[in-house]
Amino acid sequence: MEFHERLRQLRKEKKITQAALAKELTYGATAISNYESGHNQPSISDLKKIASIFNVSLDFLLGVNEIRRPYEPDKKTDEYEILNEYFGKLDDRGKKELLLYIQWLLSRQDNGGGDPYASNNIFQNSPLQVAQKPEEFKL
Repeated sequence: MEFHERLRQLRKEKKITQAALAKELTYGATAISNYESGHNQPSISDLKKIASIFNVSLDFLLGVNEIRRPYEPDKKTDEYEILNEYFGKLDDRGKKELLLYIQWLLSRQDNGGGDPYASNNIFQNSPLQVAQKPEEFKL
């Protein structure tokens, strides 16, 4: 897909008129029409503005690829980074056990956070059953 086709597609997705887009870019009334018909091409700085308005990459806007936003902001927290570091230090068995433990924690959370040591616990006879009660656990 070429720029002029992509611009029309994005503008229609966002449901804005050519005139409204031209106004947002401080263009004359016919500029967007000329872009969409392929008669004119915007400058690089204007391409950046257009990509920003539609929240897409320049590559997507120009039809180089179909990836709209390849550079999503990194939303990883410090806790995630620490967990990832520890996970990387585990051997394969430790990784499997940790994943099972996470599943156990999630099921406990989904079940209203009841007593994980109760006799009716679904993990009672599972390797997930924690060996110590919380009050006995010491670091």
